[in-house]
Amino acid sequence: MQGKGYSLWLKPSGEIYEQFSKLIEQLAQEHSAPIFHPHVTLLSEILRDEEEIMRKTQELTMRHQPFPVTLGAVDYQDYSFRALFVRADKTRPLLDLHNDSKELFDMQGIPPYMPHLSLLYGNFARGIKDKIVQEIGSVFTTQFEVSSVHLFKTYGAVDIWYRVKEFPLGKTY
Repeated sequence: MQGKGYSLWLKPSGEIYEQFSKLIEQLAQEHSAPIFHPHVTLLSEILRDEEEIMRKTQELTMRHQPFPVTLGAVDYQDYSFRALFVRADKTRPLLDLHNDSKELFDMQGIPPYMPHLSLLYGNFARGIKDKIVQEIGSVFTTQFEVSSVHLFKTYGAVDIWYRVKEFPLGKTY
């Protein structure tokens, strides 16, 4: 499981961050999977120079105001980075921010956006994922405020990913 390039993340904070962080860590330990920060990916696999990415991310965040992200149903796919996740509502502010980021980074050809907060990375049988959903519940009725975009270097193994910089929404530089 290897990441590519850079990613733009929307991270919860405070109690919600702690809640999801503990759950991600617990699931990772129980299933020998990597531990990562709770986040909703805005855009991933940005393959550009870091300075250019920082400049464009700053431009992006200046044009958008803080907004809430609402989480809902727990789901899973047969994809390492979406092994188990919580779907996020496709609200106008979230979709506008995503579409603006795609345009700024000239990444219009990527698959349709499916906002989510991952809980577990890896390749697991459906039965294991069904069992986890039974244990943790099938819905999280949680909302968190997005007040910034976090630029992460997501190249290589998950355990070496790191945050490059946080960019507050609506801030003029």
